[in-house]
Amino acid sequence: MKIRKLTLCCAMTILWMSACSVASEWQPQASDKLMTLPANIIEKRIEQDFSASPMARRLADLDSQMQDKTARIDQLQNSLQTADQGTLADVKYALVQEKSDYLDLLQESHQLRKQASMQKQQVYQQVLQKFRHQQTTANGSTRIQLKQKQEAALARMEKVMAEVDQNLIHAGFNQTSPYADEYAGNLAQIEQLKKAIASHQGNASPTLNGAQVSSEEYLRQLLMDIAMHRSLLDQEGLMLSYMARLVALDAQELEYQLAYGDSADGNKTGVVNQASQAVDLFIL
Repeated sequence: MKIRKLTLCCAMTILWMSACSVASEWQPQASDKLMTLPANIIEKRIEQDFSASPMARRLADLDSQMQDKTARIDQLQNSLQTADQGTLADVKYALVQEKSDYLDLLQESHQLRKQASMQKQQVYQQVLQKFRHQQTTANGSTRIQLKQKQEAALARMEKVMAEVDQNLIHAGFNQTSPYADEYAGNLAQIEQLKKAIASHQGNASPTLNGAQVSSEEYLRQLLMDIAMHRSLLDQEGLMLSYMARLVALDAQELEYQLAYGDSADGNKTGVVNQASQAVDLFIL
């Protein structure tokens, strides 16, 4: 039994090291290129990057193996109903082994999903911090003054162009010039382009439950969702510990049955031969 426990301990240690090794192969970073994307596209980009990682491939492989184990466990549980005394112990042993193997797979999957959640949380926190820094910088006095100068220059240019246009329109007995017609047409097209940009899906603000929100609010919601997901993973970890305890109890019960037989048989007292029972053997 001690050897069994030691083997299980070593197996779990190797499993943890394996999960950490796979996890280290996905290291998302809040790069400058990522920061140029809208908040909702940042989320899609990180999920896309994760889907292509060795960690995601390992999780998919674990899911496939667990489906096979589930089918095998169902098959063995059905076999318990029809097994005879000669094969019952073998079926029970196989069932305990399959449950143990399934639990190992589920444990590794749980650790990888927990690691992925932690890494996503770190990236979103870094993105949010950089975004806030950019917002602070953008609201600095230098940026505001530059923007004001740009707007003033644009207003002066538009005023001059309007005056030129009016002079041309009224030149030559109120006959419009070719320039005035083209200028008016260009202005109309510019307005159409501006409206198209404003309504373009790529320029749309992130939405939550159908309502438009700022990038900062969207990132906060992502972090909140991850925190809730990690709470669920913590609950799953507690369930795993209970499942492991049940498998250990199954193995212990099976060991006792193999060593001492069923409890009902163990309570029976062996037959003791007595002289009175052998009298008939000596009388002719």
